[in-house]
Amino acid sequence: MTAFEELLTWRESSTSGEAIAAAIEAAGRMSEATRVLLSAADRIVVTGAGSSYYLAQVVAAAGRAALRRPIIAAPLSELILRPDGVLVAGAGTGGGGTGGDGAERAPTREPVVIISRSGSTSEAISVAERMRSAGHPTVAVTCRADSPLAALANVTLVSPAGDEAAIVMTRSFASMLALLLDVVAIVGGDDRLAADLGRAAGHWAEAAAAAAIGRRLGKTDWSRIVVLGGGPAFGIAAEWGLKLTETSQVPTSAYEPLEFRHGPISVCEPGMLVVGLVGGAGAREEAAVVAEAGRLGAATWLIAGDEAEARGATGDVSLVGGGLVPTARLPLLLHPAHALALSLALTRGRDPDAPRHLGQVVILGSE
Repeated sequence: MTAFEELLTWRESSTSGEAIAAAIEAAGRMSEATRVLLSAADRIVVTGAGSSYYLAQVVAAAGRAALRRPIIAAPLSELILRPDGVLVAGAGTGGGGTGGDGAERAPTREPVVIISRSGSTSEAISVAERMRSAGHPTVAVTCRADSPLAALANVTLVSPAGDEAAIVMTRSFASMLALLLDVVAIVGGDDRLAADLGRAAGHWAEAAAAAAIGRRLGKTDWSRIVVLGGGPAFGIAAEWGLKLTETSQVPTSAYEPLEFRHGPISVCEPGMLVVGLVGGAGAREEAAVVAEAGRLGAATWLIAGDEAEARGATGDVSLVGGGLVPTARLPLLLHPAHALALSLALTRGRDPDAPRHLGQVVILGSE
């Protein structure tokens, strides 16, 4: 079996700091067309599949605060199978039509941001084609500038150092997240967020230290893992769950921290692990849920921004991104997840570089 340090997925994840820094530089070079398209939008849809959908959830939550307008995340499949449940009627570049009272309605400018590491995922291509036909401008977010998705979109944002050879997404996720967060910060005039995103890569040593704890925890064959994250961090928690599931096949769930108390906390018992991703508003209340899980028998790992947020924690604790606004530290929280997932996969006798039933690009209808 491949040694941990030799895993392709681990080696690529370990370069996420450089990929994040490169993505921030790329955001500063975004085209004027991209800036105008997003700043003029009345409503924005962010979409992806798998990891890219969880990335979309993070960006939508952070974008609502930075751009101060409606932004929603939806899976690519919903835009294909049930578009009326996602898009506003009459949106795009067409007319606004009439309302139920017969009055004329102005058109809604509703761009669709499509995230795909490869730019070749069949659902991403289908959505880009459908949005073009429906009059919705599209923004491609990818690691491959020469991809079919980039060719179809109105404008394209590329993570220049995010592409990877591994099957599961690591630095591509972190770097495309940093890229999009910086774009919404710049477009929304959130100078503090933009400045702190520029400083995020300088905190890479903290992410690496947290990854060392994740690697140690992965040497235990947990019966179940629960990952908690609130606000924009919920999408990060969901991505942790996906990484753990696809690499090690351990039963994993993601919840908003306080929602975990409304029923799911009943799973707490010895032999399971609860991870809490806390920071910013509500950190104290969310950390208290992690502590409660510990009192109920679960092992716990709290990842907070600083010592004040982690005060009172009884299990493992990591401090990542202290001094940064909470949203700016989110790209740093993926590397610890990869360490836990890959280590646990090896503990369970899995090959995390070749997770079963998976390929790097999903093409529907292929064998």
